[in-house]
Amino acid sequence: MNPRYNSLLVALAYFAGGALLYALDLGVLVEDRPPQPLWVWLVLLACVCAPMTMRRTRPLLALLLGTVPVLVDLVVGPSLPVWIAYGDLLYTATLFGSARTSRFLERAPLVPIVVGAVALGVYFGELRIAVWAVSIAALVIVVPIWWARSVRTHRDAAEIERARAEALSRVAELDRRAAITTERQRLARDLHDVVAGHLSSIAIQSEAALRLRDSDPDRALTVLESVRSGSVAALQEMQSMVRLLRSDDTDEITTAGRLADLEPLTASARAAGTSVRIDGRPPADLDAEVDLTAYRIVQETLTNAVKHAPGRPVTLRFDDADGRLGIEVVNPIGDPDTPDPSPARGAGHGLRNIAERAAAVGGHARSGRDGNEWRTYVQLPIANRSTT
Repeated sequence: MNPRYNSLLVALAYFAGGALLYALDLGVLVEDRPPQPLWVWLVLLACVCAPMTMRRTRPLLALLLGTVPVLVDLVVGPSLPVWIAYGDLLYTATLFGSARTSRFLERAPLVPIVVGAVALGVYFGELRIAVWAVSIAALVIVVPIWWARSVRTHRDAAEIERARAEALSRVAELDRRAAITTERQRLARDLHDVVAGHLSSIAIQSEAALRLRDSDPDRALTVLESVRSGSVAALQEMQSMVRLLRSDDTDEITTAGRLADLEPLTASARAAGTSVRIDGRPPADLDAEVDLTAYRIVQETLTNAVKHAPGRPVTLRFDDADGRLGIEVVNPIGDPDTPDPSPARGAGHGLRNIAERAAAVGGHARSGRDGNEWRTYVQLPIANRSTT
């Protein structure tokens, strides 16, 4: 319902109820005052009820406009309908007015009520009159204000809780989107490592087998066996990824590859014509996530070496110092004046994946040309060793 229309109905209801009290001779509170014509009371009541049409839109102005007829009513003889209507104006001004107005109205009536009650008691010489005045004032002035303050306090608390719930909902939605984005990036890296790495190796080895089928059939057969081995490994890793996606058990991440299982990677590179020399050994009992990250980085670097520098030897070095696992992969790439092979001949996803994987576990990676060599160096934290 429209607030203005609702306020008009409230004003009419107060006026009709007050007129009924006057008609039944129940409206005048003080009998010793000179009697007033009925129209005087009705005019005063109408002057109090008229500002009620602004009780929701301009509550403070409505209260100020209603105060004037109330003061006149207090002079000619207090009447119950006028003060009851004025109590509604106090209630709405306290509830819908500004916070400063609400706090002011909560405290402002106390001193005038006490002073007025004492003055009446002294003037008439009766304590009963003072008690009666305080009771009536509390009923028609203090109670509406305190009631409105209580409602306002609960309303403000509800609004704060609602705003907090909306903020938490927005944060949860942002967290959900961030989690989805992170998971998509992780899946993209895994798919690149599993699919692109193995398919690149298979393509290179197949090309080598085709070249060797007439000149060196035995070696061509060895290459084809490596192709089959790489295909089976790719299929197994894809199946492992599917099981991981379908399962809630995060421990399955350890089945995707570990540094202890580097032999298939180096064998695949050797079958493609790339010799691999390993200096040092990776530490045992690494954290599962760090172990998998290191494995995927080595897999990516060997794939890049086979793809972009076929037939060139690769040196793979491991060092374990200061709570960090260092991985360095070096391979010649030819004339120092030729462009960098990896960015030029590919989309650069591999190098980006290496950097993202290292950063995801708190490490860092850098790749680039060093003279006539391509060098990739990665550091990963190993302070938290797996206890399994």
